[in-house]
Amino acid sequence: KEKLLIIDGSSLLSTNYFARLPRQIMFAKTIEEKELHYDKILQTKDGIYTNGVYGFMQVMLSMIKQQRPTHIAVCLDSTRMTFRKLIYDDYKGTRKPIEIPLKEQYDLLREILETIGVKVFISEPSDNYENVFEADDFAGTLAKKFQENISVALYTKDEDYLQLVDYNTTVWMNTSKASSLAEICNIDLKHLNLPNNTFEYSVDLLKKVKNLKPSQIIDYKAISGDTSDNIPGIKGLGDTTSIPLLQKYDTLEDIYKSIDGLDDKGLKMLATEWKNELGIRNPMKKLISEKENAFMSKKLATIKTDIDLDITLDDLKLNIDKSILREQLDKYEMKSIKDF
Repeated sequence: KEKLLIIDGSSLLSTNYFARLPRQIMFAKTIEEKELHYDKILQTKDGIYTNGVYGFMQVMLSMIKQQRPTHIAVCLDSTRMTFRKLIYDDYKGTRKPIEIPLKEQYDLLREILETIGVKVFISEPSDNYENVFEADDFAGTLAKKFQENISVALYTKDEDYLQLVDYNTTVWMNTSKASSLAEICNIDLKHLNLPNNTFEYSVDLLKKVKNLKPSQIIDYKAISGDTSDNIPGIKGLGDTTSIPLLQKYDTLEDIYKSIDGLDDKGLKMLATEWKNELGIRNPMKKLISEKENAFMSKKLATIKTDIDLDITLDDLKLNIDKSILREQLDKYEMKSIKDF
């Protein structure tokens, strides 16, 4: 059966970078202290850092061998200065600068993938942020573009991708909780052909685990926010409020339709109804005062699925030249990686 595997390259690269850092860097308290030990990071004899790329290639080649996708694409971030900065200047504003040894490996990874014949999707940095997209925007666009013609699996650690789950699109979530999630859903992972430490989200399993539909992942973040991306949401409202409200009203827009135009007496009556029916405390003041933030947060949390990509499914067909792959692995001194 044909399958398109879309890899969240930024997630996989950074995960392997941090997993393969020497202890001196992992436990360093300042960037200056880390820099003192950069020479201990896995690198070629010419000083090219490779620890993240090494791990990425191991995982990707293992997935190609074990899960046997017929088509493949890798999506990468190029900068934090994307179109979402035009919506909210502090978007991802709490994140630390990317460490130089990791930043340099983005270019190396792209070079290797394109050389061996794997299609990479990435925005070139530009002063015109309006046309600069994130990895998940490319992943979302590819999934929606091709899911009618081929089953799609999105491999990531980022729960933002759950909004992309659809009738023919699943999310392969790389998580240490894979076993416990499978137990909750009464699934035996040993009988599924999935990568290690991976839980597969379908529409039904997303509903079972998160109590939300895929589209509601966006509304959930609009209310509860997302600290990792510095999406504000509605301060003080978390899962115990957002999920029951979305189960009742379905969307952020419908929640606000229920309260817009009500006077104080009407708001009080509705709050009492919510308390009795949904078991939530009165969130009215926060919902009203933070309405603008909620809708802005929804825009930030929404993955684009309509980037204009001049690409066909045939362009993504898996066709790695093994001899070129071996040359690249040898060139960057990753000889211990076995061929797929």
